Amino acid sequence: MFYQVLGAAAFAAIIWGCASTSRMDTKISPSSQTPAYDFIVANRDHGTNELNLLVTNSDNQSWWKKYRQGLLTLEKDASASCGYFTELSKEDSFPLKDLALLRAHQTCVDDKTLAPLKPELYRNNYKYAQDILATVVLKDARKSEDKADDIDALREIAKLESIPKKKEQYLLEAVKLAEDLKDQTKLEDVKAQLYRTSPRLRPHPVDKEILAAAMNFRERREFEEALKIYRQIAKDPKASNEEKYQALKNIRMTYKISQDKNSYIDATSQMVNFSKASFKKNKRDQNAVKHLHESYILLARTLWTEDQLNLAQKNLAEAQRLLKGLHPLDEVYFVLGRMAEEKNDLDKASYYYEASLKEVLSSQSIRDRVLWLYPWVLYKMKNFDKAAQSMAEYYHKAKENSDRTRSLFWQARALKSLNKNDEAKNLLEKLIKEDPIGYYGVLAVRELGQTYPPLASNEKDFSYSLFNLKEVGSVNALQAEWLMAVGENSFSEKVIDQISDELKRRGKGDEKSWLIVMTSYARANLYLPLFASFSGLPQDVKDTMVQKHPELLFPRNYKEQIVQSTTAEKIPAEIAFSIIRQESAFNPRARSPVDAFGLMQLLPSVAKELSRNTSVPYREAEDLYDPEINVPLGAKEIRGLLRKYDDQYILGVAAYNASGSAIRGWLKTRYRPDALEFIEEIPYDETRAYVKLVMRNFVFYKRLQASGPVSFPEEWLKLVSK
Repeated sequence: MFYQVLGAAAFAAIIWGCASTSRMDTKISPSSQTPAYDFIVANRDHGTNELNLLVTNSDNQSWWKKYRQGLLTLEKDASASCGYFTELSKEDSFPLKDLALLRAHQTCVDDKTLAPLKPELYRNNYKYAQDILATVVLKDARKSEDKADDIDALREIAKLESIPKKKEQYLLEAVKLAEDLKDQTKLEDVKAQLYRTSPRLRPHPVDKEILAAAMNFRERREFEEALKIYRQIAKDPKASNEEKYQALKNIRMTYKISQDKNSYIDATSQMVNFSKASFKKNKRDQNAVKHLHESYILLARTLWTEDQLNLAQKNLAEAQRLLKGLHPLDEVYFVLGRMAEEKNDLDKASYYYEASLKEVLSSQSIRDRVLWLYPWVLYKMKNFDKAAQSMAEYYHKAKENSDRTRSLFWQARALKSLNKNDEAKNLLEKLIKEDPIGYYGVLAVRELGQTYPPLASNEKDFSYSLFNLKEVGSVNALQAEWLMAVGENSFSEKVIDQISDELKRRGKGDEKSWLIVMTSYARANLYLPLFASFSGLPQDVKDTMVQKHPELLFPRNYKEQIVQSTTAEKIPAEIAFSIIRQESAFNPRARSPVDAFGLMQLLPSVAKELSRNTSVPYREAEDLYDPEINVPLGAKEIRGLLRKYDDQYILGVAAYNASGSAIRGWLKTRYRPDALEFIEEIPYDETRAYVKLVMRNFVFYKRLQASGPVSFPEEWLKLVSK
């Protein structure tokens, strides 16, 4: 956990100028302000070697350089990091002097030459840095002979740690110290905290503690230990039917997570057998009915996934027979409809979806999906009249804006197919107003045969700062500006988030205030929180932002490198910008859970292959954090995918997100000559959304590059079945 969530009231008091820090009365001089934005942009992605060669011409540039050097060497060369932060901690005019001192105490082995740390100062005024403070307090405690201090420090750092394994290690160390000290009170307190964190370590768990222990074993991938507990519950004659059923369900999930496919299928069958036996004993037992329904659905889905469609359908037919009149069959009909649709039996699919809608509601999420799938199947059947009517109904029932805009677009298309062009035109114009920067809004412009006006880049966007937000105290603004400048991004994000939340709370909704907030995110290279904050703005402010400040929403960071790399690969720069926006939101340090790195989220194995026979100096995974390595390799990957799929953008972009085998399967079972219909048929929610958003991005990046009207890029809609 990189920082502790800041209490809103405490933070607001500081950021809005209502509290004091150790340096609140310091008069701000021009020399203490951050370096020029151009200087920061030109140098913020430099590694240590490049920074060592950087010549600075002012105190603020020198401070910036040293802080960046300190951060870059923090993990790999703590002694070097110590030197940089120590120097900065002695610069009285440096706005982040206190934070530099904390970093120095964090990195220096010998802190005797450092100014003493005042923990209360940081607890009160630097709440975003509580994790660093806890690290320093523990480090100092370990130097003293009083091991009781170590226990307190270990417990505190464990509270702040988000990684369960590390949290557990801290607490186990605290337990050992308490045992050595023979301090029974501290030992009991630490063990209580440990067992809440790691219930599997509790010596004699009872009741709910047993299930918590099993779950903890599973989380730690100690699958056999988890299964042992679940099996004991399932066989325990004293356990209730509910407890036994949940145990069987957990056995199934454990096999799924451990990727033991055969055992996973067997465990699902055991759930059905157990549920059926309970049901036959008492058909009036609502729990037995519910379990039977759920287990049949799970088994059918499992078998279907394993290409055992006939057996899956047989189980659903049995579920219908047993449950009719006892439990709503809306989900059974939904799954049957999906199976029929996959086989392109649209008549049967529409029958099942209609049957699902007529059933009593048992699952709102299933009902929401069927409300779209039913009119969509009607559309594919060319029953345009009924499809348009059903889509109009869906528009008013849909909860998400993306679902409403989808229904408007396809309703308009259905009406066009019925030659109801005026009605279709009205819907498309409405769609453009409701979804000006969305995928369907972009398609509506094309559908009307119109062009997109160019978007003017506004370089002045990035000259705004928190000093322009009069409600923020000047010294606090200065500290926040420096956090953004030096790349303390996780701290910066929390500060800007709090300002954004406070603006909303105070009703400060004018364009200028929000522009300052959005600019702050952008200058800190924090585009994901920028996009999230933007989505919550009033519609009129959003519309103005898009027209006047498009590069806040469609950044072109690393433009020179991207244009150079895409030109070399003979692909449009817009495709790289569009993919980077979705992959990493222009964060060069992005790293995914599956270890994809950098701007274009490349896997090291892929990067190694791409770098063969090139001049790109790729050697190890962390090289992918460097845009000068990541972007050329990413551009090469895009070119390879487009070449593989004969310049079919939809397939090439989908392949950047999903596997080639998945795409082959979609072309085999879901191909439609109309490219836009094919996109709707992509079965992976993530990939379907990804393709839509990259296409939308592409249009907006073309508008940013253009000096005149822009036509829809028709090359995107090339699609040929193979």
